[in-house]
Amino acid sequence: MRKRTTAARRWLRATQMSMRLSYMFCPALCLMFSLGMTVPEAAAQAPIPSQAQPATPAHPLALTGTVLTPEGPLKDATVLIEHGLITAVGQKVEIPAGTRRIDTQGIIAPGFVDLHNHPTWNIFPRWKPAQSFGSRYDWQALPMYRTLMEAPHRALVEEGLECGMEWYAEVKAAAEGETSIVGGTKEDCGQRLLRNLDQPGGTDLTGSTAPGAGVIYNVFPFQMTEDELGAAKSTLDHGGALLIHVSEGAPGDASAAREFAMLKGRGLLRKGVAVIHGVALEPDNFREMAEAGVGLVWSPRSNLELYGGTAQVSAAKAAGVRLAIAPDWSPTGSDGTLAELNFAAAWNRTQTPPVFTDRELVEMATSDAAALIGMGDRLGILAPGAEGDVVVLRPHEEYPGKDAYWSVVHSDARDVELVITHGEIIYGSRQLAAPARHSSAMDAAAVCGEIMEVEPPPVRTEARSFSELENRLSFALAEWGRKLAPLAECGQ
Repeated sequence: MRKRTTAARRWLRATQMSMRLSYMFCPALCLMFSLGMTVPEAAAQAPIPSQAQPATPAHPLALTGTVLTPEGPLKDATVLIEHGLITAVGQKVEIPAGTRRIDTQGIIAPGFVDLHNHPTWNIFPRWKPAQSFGSRYDWQALPMYRTLMEAPHRALVEEGLECGMEWYAEVKAAAEGETSIVGGTKEDCGQRLLRNLDQPGGTDLTGSTAPGAGVIYNVFPFQMTEDELGAAKSTLDHGGALLIHVSEGAPGDASAAREFAMLKGRGLLRKGVAVIHGVALEPDNFREMAEAGVGLVWSPRSNLELYGGTAQVSAAKAAGVRLAIAPDWSPTGSDGTLAELNFAAAWNRTQTPPVFTDRELVEMATSDAAALIGMGDRLGILAPGAEGDVVVLRPHEEYPGKDAYWSVVHSDARDVELVITHGEIIYGSRQLAAPARHSSAMDAAAVCGEIMEVEPPPVRTEARSFSELENRLSFALAEWGRKLAPLAECGQ
């Protein structure tokens, strides 16, 4: 351990010195060579430090395509975003002079709201244990898990790479259409790519000076101190949300099932709470949850990979529990929300009858997820007054007779054309993003063989470009015999 740590520190110091020299002598060439660009391409794409902000407010942005409105798909429609908010949606939108226009020729959907993730772990490749487990405490105690996952994760954090791990994970999430996420590091990493809902200011609304009610995300809720429990209840009292891992284990596992009684005993069966996993819960539990206004965040792929089964979502739906869908983490779950929707759609086809429609699945990743945290009028919808958080997907026109919702749940990272938060492009194809972006400080990332534009990493990552960040993380993981996970599995 000491040799690994010392070597990593030595490399980190050398990299930092190299970066300082590079800032003085080659601000563009490093990115050029890392991406294999020609000199003209590098001149156009070299990033500037990420803390740079536009000196003036951005011009309005108008997106045209098939819009997923709260009422349903609307073809040849426009979403107009001004000062970070959606101001108009429809087929006859009056577009102000100076507006940046993008004819997407695609599907314009609300940005996905991810209520269950562990971002810094998403730098790891898939982990495939050769068995199913009774509860999360079983696999977390495995020597193999500690060797392949826990120890290297802890070491990278101790080496000061946490902000870089976080940024990589957020780019990975953006490549899956996400605009909001939870579970990120509590470190002050400066600029965030996505809305970090459980971070300070994460639920603040555009145009409002009042702080948001807040979201608390807790992986081990039964280990909360009395002070932490009191803070959680205070957040709920003020209209905030509490997202907690409960009953994570195999269906029928007694220890996992007992956690529901513990939840009630701590006074947390109440509105504003959402149970994450809930695999061991029974229909009676879901009826109690529905009566109390408690939601469920469903992560089917990770459930099936680790526990051989998933939550009884049919019973939860029948009881009237509001459901969201989220990817958990990429080692045993999905790379992001779009991939999780893919998996859920496939699982849904194995059920007789299917539990969900394609539209319901999409809403579980957008409007229903936002409603679970009390932000249903501002996130997860494309309507006037909502936040300007949008994802644009390539339509699947090669499958005639399929609607826009079918296209969404059968899309993957290769189909993501644009991701927009706060009304500004943070990720997208060069064809659509470059002509309409407000900032010239865009970086590049390779996703499924295509170079995508993305915001450059913030200063706290100590990387001047995304490719440099990839190299730093790859080097650190190699010390543990691990490889950096790709940004997307690209349909595999």
